[in-house]
Amino acid sequence: MQYFVAVAEELHFGRAAERLHIAQPSLSHQIRRLEQKLGVTLFDRTSRRVELTDAGRALLTEGRRLLTHSNRTVTLVRSTSAETLTVGFYGSAASALLPGLLRVFGEERPNVEVSVRELLLDRLDALLAGGVEVAFTRLLPGQADVELEILSREPRVVALPVSHQLSTRTDVCFEDLRRESFITNPALETSAPPTRWLAEQARHGLPGRVAAKAASVQEILTLVASGRGVCLVPQSVARHYPRADVAYVQVRDADPAAVSLAWPRGSTRPIVQAFIEMARAYMSAELPVPAS
Repeated sequence: MQYFVAVAEELHFGRAAERLHIAQPSLSHQIRRLEQKLGVTLFDRTSRRVELTDAGRALLTEGRRLLTHSNRTVTLVRSTSAETLTVGFYGSAASALLPGLLRVFGEERPNVEVSVRELLLDRLDALLAGGVEVAFTRLLPGQADVELEILSREPRVVALPVSHQLSTRTDVCFEDLRRESFITNPALETSAPPTRWLAEQARHGLPGRVAAKAASVQEILTLVASGRGVCLVPQSVARHYPRADVAYVQVRDADPAAVSLAWPRGSTRPIVQAFIEMARAYMSAELPVPAS
């Protein structure tokens, strides 16, 4: 009913989908299902306009009344018990996804007080110790004591000093990086599968020279800018950490970076499961994420 009322008030499927935070094809499908279930046409659609039919106008009046009653009931139930949830994230693992997801989750669960905590190292100590209840990470499935689900993947780029001879290239391959030394994250390079960073280097015939280790994105980029070495980073780092002294170049044959959601194995708090389900739905609907 909420979907129908939104389209009826907007008289535009695109604006209604944006208002509801869902993809337009999904909204159109839901409206068609409602029309089939009721056995009536609710909207007259042309390439230029959307208008309510007589049946649609009748349903809009009743639909608004039902939604008002439903919202009052939900507010009453939610007001009886406030909950808390602590969400952790590492660097760029949630820089594009998390703001929009938290907005949608807050609209769906206004009684939940959500705290956000940035994790310095991409490791799961805080999750296992109870400091956070669910975390966005770059780690892969196979970690001990936690459930870990990949939500999305993205290309990787190499971060270079702007003075580097490859900094003006559109893209490179691993062979172009054979002589380079790398800045690494000690948590990532030992994550599952074991020593995946060294394994990837070896697969492409690189010796895996480590110039320095860094715990955060800003530490990595500072070392890169100083000329200590280069670093493979997810493409989103280039968008969210632009620097005048660092260039980002696409690496054609690099394995993609994962954005994963992690939570303690056996976690039974309903609000944690609700957040996990919301994250899955948010990604599967291919919702637009806000630029930051």
